[in-house]
Amino acid sequence: MTLRQLELFVAVAETGSFSRGGEFLSLTQSTVSQHIAALEEEFGARLLDRISKGVVLTAGGKVFLHQARMIIAEVDQLKQAMNRFHGIDHAVLELGASNIPANYLVPRLLPILHKRYPGIEMNVRMGDTQQILNDIRDQHVELGLVGGRVEDDLYRYTPVMSDELILIAGIDHPLGQVATISLGQVFELQLVVREPGSGTWQSLYNALLKAGCDPQSLHVLARLGSNEAVRRTVASGYGCAFVSDLSARESIQRGELHRVEVDGLQIVRQLWLAEMAERTSSPAAQAVKQLVIENFGSGER
Repeated sequence: MTLRQLELFVAVAETGSFSRGGEFLSLTQSTVSQHIAALEEEFGARLLDRISKGVVLTAGGKVFLHQARMIIAEVDQLKQAMNRFHGIDHAVLELGASNIPANYLVPRLLPILHKRYPGIEMNVRMGDTQQILNDIRDQHVELGLVGGRVEDDLYRYTPVMSDELILIAGIDHPLGQVATISLGQVFELQLVVREPGSGTWQSLYNALLKAGCDPQSLHVLARLGSNEAVRRTVASGYGCAFVSDLSARESIQRGELHRVEVDGLQIVRQLWLAEMAERTSSPAAQAVKQLVIENFGSGER
């Protein structure tokens, strides 16, 4: 058994696929199968069941996965100890950010980071919340700033700051001069919404469920992949939308959009810093995490 085999097993187990797990270590599917078979032979137990849609862990595989992650984490700790020994004068951090954090937190973070740690270079990968969490799982990024969370033991979340979702309409829309509508009237509106994997959609969906409403009854005109696209579409007079207050504040102040209060519905969501629960953070990640907490607050407020 080698460390590389353990890393391969974890990659296959977490992706549910021999081919995707092999891509992580640049191995062919046949080579992956040989390594997994070698592990199963060494331990005298089937670790993965092959099904039509991929692979799933057996009972023995779940035990093996837990222990393999612990071993890999210990190796990571060794590497990070040496990184700390060498300091963070020259380090690269891969950061993932969903739409709102990428556009409204990261630009504020970068000059602070450069001033405090000029030796850290930060590469930012953008996507919706689900995509960023997948990137963390697949180790494409080490940290993620996201607008939602998935209840999965793979991840550890640190609360960063709160963000309110508000209803907006264009100035020339029938709601362009309306101050307040009822919750029931929301279901009469034509809405432009974010894609299902976004934190914005998750927050709206959950808030409506909590209010005793069926989100599937919303009249959705279109689903768009960014808050910028949603905001511009609504400003043009096409539909209404629930968007982040952070993303709409300046447009409202300039008179391009109008905020409409919804009686009986307040949507305040948490922005999170996400990372792998069983991974030891690099010195660069620890430094950036501390800067985020120091400068954008922690906890719900």
